[in-house]
Amino acid sequence: MGLLVTLVMKYLPLVLGFLIGKTIIKLVLRRWELQKIFKAFSGPKPHFLWGNTKELFGDYQGLVRMAELAHVYSGAYPAWTGPADAQLVIVTSGTTRAVLAGADPKDEFSNSLLGPWIGDGLLLSHGKKWERTRRLLTPAFHSDNLKNYIKTFEECSKELVKKWQHSTEPEEVFQHVSLLTLDIIMQCLFGFHSNCQSGSVLHPYIQGVYDVSELVAKRVVNPLYHYKFIYKLSGNGKRFQAACDAIHEHSERIIRERRSLIASEKPGTRNMDFLDVLLTAKDRDDVSLSDKEIRDEVNTFIFEGHESTASTITWFLYNMAKHPEYQNKCREEILEVIGKDKEITWSWVHRDPEVWENPHEYDPERFHPDKRVSSLIHMPFSTGPRKCIGMQFALTQVKVVACEILRNFHIDLDPPHEATPESILFLRSKSGVYLKFIKLPVEGVPIL
Repeated sequence: MGLLVTLVMKYLPLVLGFLIGKTIIKLVLRRWELQKIFKAFSGPKPHFLWGNTKELFGDYQGLVRMAELAHVYSGAYPAWTGPADAQLVIVTSGTTRAVLAGADPKDEFSNSLLGPWIGDGLLLSHGKKWERTRRLLTPAFHSDNLKNYIKTFEECSKELVKKWQHSTEPEEVFQHVSLLTLDIIMQCLFGFHSNCQSGSVLHPYIQGVYDVSELVAKRVVNPLYHYKFIYKLSGNGKRFQAACDAIHEHSERIIRERRSLIASEKPGTRNMDFLDVLLTAKDRDDVSLSDKEIRDEVNTFIFEGHESTASTITWFLYNMAKHPEYQNKCREEILEVIGKDKEITWSWVHRDPEVWENPHEYDPERFHPDKRVSSLIHMPFSTGPRKCIGMQFALTQVKVVACEILRNFHIDLDPPHEATPESILFLRSKSGVYLKFIKLPVEGVPIL
């Protein structure tokens, strides 16, 4: 035993030195490879360790600088996110559309960042697997299925309205709306009623989704965490893996239970949800998706449709409060179309001053039907073969939520709490988005 300890102590520094040296050589070669790839493109000078992350990533001003620099560097330039990580920033709509026209796989960092959570789902898969999965999932977003979801959108929205009807202080909107969109997705995905909007303690699965989302955002802005071996040893990395394990365990249990239910129930006894479509889908060879593939698609849909939709609704409400003339106009249209109590049955390109007049100003009139904005320059759900499959689901959800809130409340800003946008995975506010919700009279008359 003593000899073994002696040998370990003697050779451990050599082994560690070899591993560290190997890692450094790998980083140097990767950096050299990227510099060779981007040789034809000029761009802002990167720091040797954190690249351009401090000037271009994290906050809204970084997002604006990204768009502005593209015109300094002829429409495209490399942005470094670490010593051996870089991406080509493209702003011009023509080039962007050409790139998105392909079905190319996601980059290695995206796979490293999200793979442990969402697996090889539609977002990260490529080639024949992506083509097969896309075909099998398309029926889940057919208009007939979306009709079944509208009732859920409405009921969940009313739960939020009920909370805000008793509001006397400014509300931090993103927190509430994030719970709303998660509640909607849980019910539409697999009929899971979590009561997350009303409960004081979050279900472990819901808490896991929140933890993973937060940890992914933190990893993006820390160049050291971009390397798997460092991240796995860190406290955040361990928490991330524990949260992924909890999410997967819960998803797998629900999938097993639903398989048993489908096998035992009489067809047509209830409306099909997203999970039913996945479990009953078969490809051209009559092969179904495996439980692992279904789990990956469920988690992919949660990632793509939860915080992105919550961010959209939050900033919509913020701009309604900031621009009351548009708020009243929206409310008038809602009341005219559906009444007060009737039942309701890519960012850099979008800030290109060569395409958009005053690109940083809030101007919904630029999207008036008479303007006929081309899909070549407005691509909120991307374009090409990998265009967001859940586009209609997201758009319908946002419209239903917006209608429920605007026909029940007048929204005001809370001046002491100024929203400070930051862009990591989604556009959020560093300081939260605090708004005042003033209950409207029964007849829904706008407050001027």
